[in-house]
Amino acid sequence: MTITVALLIKYNNDKKEEMLDAPSDRAAVSRKAVAAMGGKLLHAWGTCGEYDMMFVYEMPDMTTVAANMHLAEATGMSKYHKIIPLFSNEDFVESQKRAGRLRDSYSGVA
Repeated sequence: MTITVALLIKYNNDKKEEMLDAPSDRAAVSRKAVAAMGGKLLHAWGTCGEYDMMFVYEMPDMTTVAANMHLAEATGMSKYHKIIPLFSNEDFVESQKRAGRLRDSYSGVA
């Protein structure tokens, strides 16, 4: 089973400066790295504001997602990032049903 995640990434300023000097296709770079981990890049968008890019991946598991993030940080590419697990609308509806069935088993902290 694969998982789908959105990755929002803010590049380090020195890496952004390198991109100005030698523009690069970040989707192509990401596609190659993710494929080497057994994943697949589904979408890539540039963004304005808090983050510079948004990628949507299918990955084998969360451990692989974490490995991808370790590499982004270790190479100095990522100033910071956010991972958002994604799932289908059908799975979202099912999660509501499951939570409803389990409601009585959950007790909040008083």
